[in-house]
This record gives sequence, C-alpha cells and structure tokens, in this order.
Amino acid sequence: MLDVIKEFQKRHSNSKPIIVADAAMLSQENMSLLEAEGYQYIVGARLANTTKFFIESITSRLKRQDGDVIRLPYPNRSYDMICAYSEKRAKKDQHEFDKQIAKAQKIISQQETGKRTKFVKKSAEHKDSFTLNEELKEKAEKLIGIKGYCTNIPEHILSNSQVIEYYHGLWHVEQSFRMSKTDLKTRPIFHYMHDAIRAHVLVCFVGLMIGKFLEIKTGLSLRKVRDILWNVQEAHIEDSLTGKRIILQTNIKDFNESKLAQILKPH
Repeated sequence: MLDVIKEFQKRHSNSKPIIVADAAMLSQENMSLLEAEGYQYIVGARLANTTKFFIESITSRLKRQDGDVIRLPYPNRSYDMICAYSEKRAKKDQHEFDKQIAKAQKIISQQETGKRTKFVKKSAEHKDSFTLNEELKEKAEKLIGIKGYCTNIPEHILSNSQVIEYYHGLWHVEQSFRMSKTDLKTRPIFHYMHDAIRAHVLVCFVGLMIGKFLEIKTGLSLRKVRDILWNVQEAHIEDSLTGKRIILQTNIKDFNESKLAQILKPH
C-alpha cells in the first residue's frame, strides 16, 4: 500500500495525503507503518474488539443524544479514538442486535452444533454444547448507536466533526467500486491475455470517469442521466426503390432542458 501512496505523491507534487480507510482495510501493523512514514490517517474502529474498560470509558462520557461526539486517547497507542452517537445508527444497531440474540437463543435451545452465530460460544462445562456469550452481548449492547474512528491527527489541526466528515466521504469510493463491478461489469473478467485484461479494465475505468464527470457537471445522478439519454433515439428509414431517407426522432424535450444538453451538444 505504501508503494501506491508514494507513487501517487510523485504524480501530485509530493503532497502528503491523509489516508482514510474502513476498519477492514488497515490493520494495526499498517497503521504503525503509516505513522513511521509520517502519514496522517483516519480509520474506522472496531469498538467491539476493544477492552471492557475502554468501552466503559466511552459509555460513561458519551451522552446518548443524537450527534454527541467525544475524543479519547487510545491506551498504549499513538492515536485518538473519536466516538459519535447517532439515533439512526442506534435503531439499525438495535434491530440487528435483537435479530442476532434471537438467532443465538434458538441455536442454544436446539443445540444445533453445525451452526454458528455472533453471540454463541462453546460451553466451558460441556464440550459439545453451546451457551450465550454474555461478555460479548454486554459489549455490543453498550455500543448500540456508537461509531468509532481512529486518527493520529491532533484536534487543533482537524476537528472531530471534520474527521467524521472525511471518513463519511468513503461512500464515494464505495459507490465507484459498486458501479465498476455491477453497472460497468469490470468483474468477472473473461480475458486471458495480459493486454486484453488491461484494455478491459481501462475501458471500464474510462466509463467510470465519464460517469463521475457527468454527475459533477450536471448535479444529476447517473441513473437520471441514463434515463434522459436512453430516450434520445433516432431512426433512419430508407426506401430501397427511391433511395429516399426519412429520419424519425424521439421527443428530446427532457434532454434539451437538462444540463446534459450544454455538455453533450456540439458547439
């Protein structure tokens, strides 16, 4: 990853980017490597993996009010943990929590040995039986509605709200990945030759860039852009005996009234 970042810096006047990633992307080892190279980062935190004591510190200081945010130094690490509470997240987390608990209780009551779920663990007394993981359940319950962000950027350089805003910008990247994989069908790749694979990826990437360009310039979603353009059709009918050609066009009022017309019409 560092090689990619350094190559990016060379192409952009040796600027030092802030690395933003979700929890699955950056391990503790990677974060240490970034720090050693002098990079600043914002990473989604896996709060459930933190200690019981640290979770107690969060829940004792964080008010259960929508939008409440706190920053805590993470024990024995060189970064801070920013924690934010959201009522919308709380409703989603509570629903998922209740569903997982119900599933766990069903597995325990029926002792379904072939199934696993989040809050089930092997019984310490009976090797082949299962019980509810009370410690994990307690942790998850306390963290309902709370999202964590790890960062080594001091608060006087980037405020808590700015850190969270930067992190939430990841949805643009995720949207681009979804578009690449689904709409543009970058994967699966059915080519075998190196040049054919590179050409396929390049065509998909150019398609993605054109799509993002149109979104930015028009303020329209790509779905809306597609719907408008899809209605711009033209049919050429030629009389085979006389050679006379008739051109039929669809009503392009929506296209002419959109910002697309300013970009796509020849000047």
